[in-house]
Amino acid sequence: MASTPFSPAGLAPAIDGITPPDYFAPTDPKGIAEILAGAAEARKAVTPVGGATSLALGNVPERVDLAVSLRHISGIISYEPTDLTLSVWAGTTFGEVTHLLAPRGQSLPLDVPFPEQATIGGLIATGLAGPRRSGSPTFRDLLIGISAAHPSGTVTKAGGMVVKNVTGFDLMRVYLGSLGTLGVIVSANFKVLPFGRAEATVQGSYAELSLAVAAAERVRESRVRPVALEVSKTDSGWSLATRIEGRELTVKLLTDEIQTLLETHSEIIGSEESKSWWQQFTEAEAATTNDSDVVIRASARPRLGHELVASLARFVDEQAGIAEHLTWSPGLGSTTARISFKDSSAAQRFRKFRDQCMPVADNVTVLAAPSEWKSGIDVWGSTPATIDVMRALKEQFDPNRVLNPGRFAGGI
Repeated sequence: MASTPFSPAGLAPAIDGITPPDYFAPTDPKGIAEILAGAAEARKAVTPVGGATSLALGNVPERVDLAVSLRHISGIISYEPTDLTLSVWAGTTFGEVTHLLAPRGQSLPLDVPFPEQATIGGLIATGLAGPRRSGSPTFRDLLIGISAAHPSGTVTKAGGMVVKNVTGFDLMRVYLGSLGTLGVIVSANFKVLPFGRAEATVQGSYAELSLAVAAAERVRESRVRPVALEVSKTDSGWSLATRIEGRELTVKLLTDEIQTLLETHSEIIGSEESKSWWQQFTEAEAATTNDSDVVIRASARPRLGHELVASLARFVDEQAGIAEHLTWSPGLGSTTARISFKDSSAAQRFRKFRDQCMPVADNVTVLAAPSEWKSGIDVWGSTPATIDVMRALKEQFDPNRVLNPGRFAGGI
């Protein structure tokens, strides 16, 4: 194999409690493909590892025989500021990309937990989106090309470096959110966007959820188009956070308008503080666990979303959990919660909580939980209607079930 054993700490990272006996870090895409081909021949299971920031996401794997790190396949391939295009190797961290684009007034406007660790390949593979998904592009909108290594020993490409590329099948988005079960992403191309010159967040406080919901509706029905809009539980009640970006004068006018719409005491958080506040918010939703907490994302139709968040808040209390983070996105209808369950019955109370959530939501996904708590359940929730198509894709891309077997929906 064209690679050398590699581990920054002497051991491979644990994948849901399973430590792979072998850990490789190739220096080029061909090395990845050779490892996958060898694993396919030997019927071994491979887990790709980027920045190891979301290893708690997914079902407990059927097995992990070796891990492959993308750490050495990193760096900028091409950046054309005037064309608004960027190509990077998959092991490049989101922080590196941000530092490259910022001096040109450009960005990938995404919410990324732990940006100095999270890699581009890992972010595409997990496909998670934070609070900005309400009013800003996601990876699905920004991705214009991709390369991936496969157990066949090949490296394939889809898309390109043209923003308006409409030729061929849209295969690059097949990998988005596939959790590394179809191929190991080795590079990606993006369209980049100018970032707002200023930003601010307006926070309103409410004693009752219904008041915060009504305020959120007033904001949504106004001319204001926030980047993010979140109703969150606080120690004393509920809050509504509205994030605005744009030219400085525009931000000033819109924040004044939002304060009027909130009809309550409100606070304006300025530009740098606003960025820091939303970064902490995003990291509260990261797919990580400290072995006593879980992260749940439940969805319902937007008009019923406030009922869902009220139900989840009640279920947390009934199961003696602690809601460290509980928020509802009005434009999307999704509720995200980080809940801590402690004492000897924590695993049982987590399962009861999940069982309570299932009937009141369209879908419930466990983004993170201790591996023993996840054992025996499908963390992705209800079996998707497209499961047959997903299984057919897995059969075509990975017939020997080399890549992350069992981690994805339906045990794919």
